Amino acid sequence: MNKIPSFISEVTDDMINAVTSAFQNEKFILGESVFKFEEEFATYTGTKYAIAVNSGSSAIQLSLMSLGLKENADVITSTNSFVASANTIKMANGNPILSDINESDGNMDIDSKKNSADAILPVHIYGNPCDFKKIKEFADERNIPVVEDACQAHGAKFEGKKVGTLGDMGCFSFYPTKNMTVGGDGGMVTTDNEDLAKIVTSLRDNGRNETNRAMHERFGFTMRLNTINAAIGRVELKDLDRKNRRRKAIHDLYKKNIKQDILLSPNPHGESVFHQIVIKHEKRDQIKEHLEKNGISTIIHYPIPIHKQPIYLQQNLSLPNSERFSQQILSLPSYPQLSDDDIILICEKINQII
Repeated sequence: MNKIPSFISEVTDDMINAVTSAFQNEKFILGESVFKFEEEFATYTGTKYAIAVNSGSSAIQLSLMSLGLKENADVITSTNSFVASANTIKMANGNPILSDINESDGNMDIDSKKNSADAILPVHIYGNPCDFKKIKEFADERNIPVVEDACQAHGAKFEGKKVGTLGDMGCFSFYPTKNMTVGGDGGMVTTDNEDLAKIVTSLRDNGRNETNRAMHERFGFTMRLNTINAAIGRVELKDLDRKNRRRKAIHDLYKKNIKQDILLSPNPHGESVFHQIVIKHEKRDQIKEHLEKNGISTIIHYPIPIHKQPIYLQQNLSLPNSERFSQQILSLPSYPQLSDDDIILICEKINQII
């Protein structure tokens, strides 16, 4: 039996042609493809501005820095996420306040945090939009900004609006496993605020002045997106909706063929793009082992909640939902190239255990 991997990278002729054209005809740094990619991504999300950077982590860090938060500002984010969600708050000189989750979908439970805060970084985990209505109510009551971690949620919607447009700023990652990639690391910041867009644009390029490149008006970083990566991003963006539709079809086929209702619940007020298709079951480890024995690779996103990572243990937090959740979840293969036959086979093997 052929092995079913957890993920397959795709390289198309259109991607290769875009790379060749950019390589031969454009500047390697901040070439024409970067600015076209920004324009096209802003149009896709429905924001006025999009600023390309070198990773999703950079997108979050620069967004938080652009807000001008005070030193050690308290920023609420979810413990069920990649550790970068919290790390970027530290890199922006803030203090991560880690939130517990709703076990039905793994997203932030803002009701678990009644304390004051200076900003919120909600994560649309697994490509499924979080309950942004509650997030917005929490933020409005305290008059604080919201930066969306949409690094896994390209094209997802909440109440008809695309993520990345719901808060003050949105942050996306183009890491190779995401719903769209740039052929390596890459990221994007979206916003309707011109001032914030200008600050992020400056910060990504060593704090340069917009009109005088010899003048540096703030401390910044080398966090630009390379031209060749942007050229690949433009190709990937054109195919994003088709791939997202395929991911939904894969999710629906899993749901139809797994005997128990063990898939995480998509937000009923939104549209998930199913970056990860995740099951939750007390026999998680047996399921994973059985699938591996049958040549089917799976991943756990994430086996250790952020508050249990060594670098955050000093916070001494108890977040029981996320701790229980992390012991029961398993991400199934979900990439668009996955065949229906492969999905049915995976379901058969899961049913043998549950």
